[in-house]
Amino acid sequence: MRFAPRWVGICCASVLMLAAAKVQAELQPVPDLHARVTDLTGTLSASQKQALESDLAGLEQRKGSQIGVLIVSTTQPEDIAQYATRVFDAWKLGRKGIDDGALLIVAKNDHRVRIEVARGLEGAIPDAAAARIIREYITPKFRDGDIYGGIHAATDTLTKLIDGEKLPAPLTPTSEPFHPPPPEFLFLFAIVGAGALRNMVSVIPRRFACFLVGGILGGAAWYIWGGLTVALVYGLMGFLVGLINFDTGVRYAGAGVGRYEAARIRRKLKTARLRDSYVYPAGGDYGSSSSSSSYSGSSSSSSSSSSSSFSGGGGESAGGGASGSW
Repeated sequence: MRFAPRWVGICCASVLMLAAAKVQAELQPVPDLHARVTDLTGTLSASQKQALESDLAGLEQRKGSQIGVLIVSTTQPEDIAQYATRVFDAWKLGRKGIDDGALLIVAKNDHRVRIEVARGLEGAIPDAAAARIIREYITPKFRDGDIYGGIHAATDTLTKLIDGEKLPAPLTPTSEPFHPPPPEFLFLFAIVGAGALRNMVSVIPRRFACFLVGGILGGAAWYIWGGLTVALVYGLMGFLVGLINFDTGVRYAGAGVGRYEAARIRRKLKTARLRDSYVYPAGGDYGSSSSSSSYSGSSSSSSSSSSSSFSGGGGESAGGGASGSW
């Protein structure tokens, strides 16, 4: 009999685990993220979804922030706030490390709505602002049966608030990162200096002019790459170019500049190909309502439609938001 309390505790724990598993199994599933607007109720028309998609894609292109819209029938047995947290954690809206995502979720049969805001947008969309958007822009139109009008007004207001927030600039497929010129390119400075050196020999001492050439080249190296060692090395190279065979320096610099120009042209061609494949995805018509084309969620073209495959940028919620009813 002394073991009875132990067995009672084990049985109670088992019952609680089974009950928790049953409740978990009954929770509403989180849909996969394929578009900025996900309507599981068929409330919005194709043109309405496309209009929302285009507006939200434009926001992401300008600011990098991601807004997702989800319409479900119900979130029961969970409250909409709990369900919104699960959706946000699964979708990972916003950029990783910046957490500039937001979610507008509508539970149509429950007559509940929520705006979930990630931490990076709490300054632009505090809880009071989210509650006011629900109270003044969403619920009046929802009560009149205008679901699209309420969602559009809410996303438009959220977009304006985010546009007014200072956020890190988004990376776009057309942006080309800075590529410092190769070391050979700096010999242009040395060759120009060496050419001027010939004209200055009769005016100032040749050695002083060589030091001047080396100083110019070293300063350029410092500006481009930084570091005292780099500046000294290229300064010495410039000094030597002024002293040794001038024709050899010209040939070496010419070859280096030729390679630099060829690399720059290759980068531009590659960028053009990336831009074309990004704006006009292969395998589908741009702007169509099908689900064939693909899209990566970090940034977007200005007229992306609901046909694109959209994904979150790795952000986290851990922010705030507000809920309301109509």
